[in-house]
Amino acid sequence: MKKLLSFIFLLILFFQFSTKAFAQEQINNFKTNIVINNDGTIDVEEIILYDFDSSDRHGIYREIPYTTKNKEGKKFKLEIRNYSVTDETGKKYNFETSVEDEKVRIKIGDVNKTVTGVHTYVINYKVAGALTYFSDYDELYWNATGNDWIVPIVTYTSGVYLPVGIAQSDISVVCYTGSEGGREQKCSYEVNDNSVKITGNNSLNAYEGMTFAIRFPKGFVAILEAKPYLTFWETIWGKIVLGLIILATILWYIIYPIWIPIKWFRKGRDPKHQGAGETRAWFDPPKSKKGRELTPEEAGALIDERADLEDVSGMVVSLAQRGCIKIEERDKKDFYFIKRKEITGNRDLLSFEKEFLDELFKFGDEYHLKKNKLYDAVEKVKTAIYENLVTEGFFQENPNKIRNFYTGIGIFALTTFNLALAFSAFLFGRNMPKKTLLGVETKNVAGSLKNFLSSQERQLKFQADKQMMFEKLLPYAIAFGVEKVWADRFRDINLRPPEWYSGYGGSTRFNSVYFTNSLNSSFSSLRSAATPVTSSTGHGSGFSGGSSGGGGGGGGGGSW
Repeated sequence: MKKLLSFIFLLILFFQFSTKAFAQEQINNFKTNIVINNDGTIDVEEIILYDFDSSDRHGIYREIPYTTKNKEGKKFKLEIRNYSVTDETGKKYNFETSVEDEKVRIKIGDVNKTVTGVHTYVINYKVAGALTYFSDYDELYWNATGNDWIVPIVTYTSGVYLPVGIAQSDISVVCYTGSEGGREQKCSYEVNDNSVKITGNNSLNAYEGMTFAIRFPKGFVAILEAKPYLTFWETIWGKIVLGLIILATILWYIIYPIWIPIKWFRKGRDPKHQGAGETRAWFDPPKSKKGRELTPEEAGALIDERADLEDVSGMVVSLAQRGCIKIEERDKKDFYFIKRKEITGNRDLLSFEKEFLDELFKFGDEYHLKKNKLYDAVEKVKTAIYENLVTEGFFQENPNKIRNFYTGIGIFALTTFNLALAFSAFLFGRNMPKKTLLGVETKNVAGSLKNFLSSQERQLKFQADKQMMFEKLLPYAIAFGVEKVWADRFRDINLRPPEWYSGYGGSTRFNSVYFTNSLNSSFSSLRSAATPVTSSTGHGSGFSGGSSGGGGGGGGGGSW
């Protein structure tokens, strides 16, 4: 008995779900009423008897093209307005209209309700430009049902009401049925006074419809022709925009990749210097046009055209040598900057050096590298170095801004698959910064000093036996990135610890190499302090204060 009941229950479920699965929607009747007005407009009423069968749906949608095409392929636009949707009793339906693919889409129904079975939808709208005007007659050529329904139409009729006064004998009618472009005439019509009734003789499958044409004498309706339909690209502004796009494409993909190397060849190379150029032995720092010795950070940036952390490190040692700060290693690789004298009024300091020191000691007389961040201060120093090189006449323009510009061009070129432009931007554009003749001459002096500092020759002992020589040029060696080579030349020289530096473990093991290695540890701490605590986009790390739902992505979704 239990097996029998289970079988019956499963059988009921099967028929229920199979009925749902094979539910057949259709339009039982599609009736169109059209009134041709004297002003040339038409009023359209569509009465659609839609059978949802057992399907759960919210309603129907109706798509009405608002463009027509003549024999030459030119498009014209109909003006469709005054929409309303009710049921057979006049009760209003919820609906919304939208425009897409040159069609007005009327979406009817309630998102919070579903319907099944048979429902009547009465759609009303007014159309201007629907009539066609010939030399000896006027005509309404109208697709009554539409050929894009995805469900069959069982029965369909159309009633057309013409202006009063037109003789029955002056009205001509033709109708067509079937798929788009078909010329079947499985329909009939009847003319009575000023009205025409057209009836389909067979049902229509999905994507089939009925179209009719009615001719009537001229002079009964005003001339209200459809206006030419132009897409944006066919308008004057569209053609201008299209022309600009084509021009920009040519410039971006063809002209610009070629222009950058040409510009570099013409304007991006340093001027030729008629002098001796770099030498192998030069013992003094380069000087400005006014005779001022360039600071280590200026000289370092002038050589490679980049203000980097090595230059800032050289500046820090130079500031220490000038008595502004003392560098203390109180524990292994744990460094402090100690303020030694007042900064205000110190004429030996450049403006950005003063600003850097003010930032260091704005909260006290010592700065702990491990516990503080110097990113903003270091970046300001780098920017100021570039600006100072321009002010001093070594560059015509800020080299960093030029490099950043072409870096941005190269990255954008890669995103647009313009490999030729990316190649030009990275190879030639980033090398576009150009020194002045003074900049070339001064850079040669700085390069000569670098050659001396990095030389492995040890015959210059008359210089190497002086503590002053080692200390004076050490900041420049740091800025040039050759401090280890410079220190190695003094390995066997008995040097005393400088008063501006205090290393961990005392001075018993002090020599030039040990001192430089220890000093480099402070530079590592400086590098860490100069590293931003957030990503380049400003996002925080998930390892510090992260949580479920944090970071990128997120959101939600579901079915409707």
